[in-house]
Amino acid sequence: MRLKKEMIDYLAQRIVTVLIEKGHIDPGEDTEGVCESISGVIFADLHKEDDLNDEVKAMLEKMGDELDRSQVDYRKMFQMVKQKLARERGIIL
Repeated sequence: MRLKKEMIDYLAQRIVTVLIEKGHIDPGEDTEGVCESISGVIFADLHKEDDLNDEVKAMLEKMGDELDRSQVDYRKMFQMVKQKLARERGIIL
């Protein structure tokens, strides 16, 4: 995962703070609960991308000999496969 839990929690806190300051939400006394919910959503979204990365790596490892013979750039192929799977599954990267 590209972001540590502490950074995700910080981002969630900032999001809640800005939304409260601009008058978009009024969480009452449950500000911490709202922060935890937002943090959970961010974490789950990032976890989806990690799972997708693992799946693409596994797919490309199975095709290892073919990729070597065809001299395809691994990084380009990784990005192409990842984008295609993300689009098919409705995952926003």
